[in-house]
Amino acid sequence: GTGKSLYARYLAQELGINFVLKRAGDLMSKWVGETEQNIADAFAEAKSKKAMLIFDEADSFLQNRQNANKSWEVSQVNEMLTWMESHEYPFVCTTNLLATLDEASLRRFTFKIKFDFLTSEQVNYGLNHFFGLQDVSCNLKGLTTGDFATVKKKADFLGINDVNEIISMLKEEIKINKETKSEDQDI
Repeated sequence: GTGKSLYARYLAQELGINFVLKRAGDLMSKWVGETEQNIADAFAEAKSKKAMLIFDEADSFLQNRQNANKSWEVSQVNEMLTWMESHEYPFVCTTNLLATLDEASLRRFTFKIKFDFLTSEQVNYGLNHFFGLQDVSCNLKGLTTGDFATVKKKADFLGINDVNEIISMLKEEIKINKETKSEDQDI
């Protein structure tokens, strides 16, 4: 909900190249060796298209090998690491679980960018962008753009347009964030 994948697509656009987006479901397989082949195919597809490769929720296949119980858990990380070193076009991995990534993968990322909660200025922009609210005096900390999108959907569904109810709904999202995001970190 912080805009990691959207930012990666924006970055590709700014670089003037297409992108190939892969999610864990596109790569993970129950068959031994097929995940590794899917990873190789993803890199080959990006290369053939001269495109930026974006792996969304990369923690699904870059888990720390020290915690591996099965040989395939190690081989899929090894496959990814090998391709990360040799791929000639830009690639991006997103995760909410930085602490679970294999240490060797972290050394292969040129840039590591943390997407944090919105600043006060960004919250005011979000209130205007999502709800058309301007000059609202509130001090909301701990929100992401995804929180605004969630509250917007909820408010539209329930027919809510009262500023106080919207602020209350955003505060509820902050409360939920504090319960779940204390362990997570977005990069």
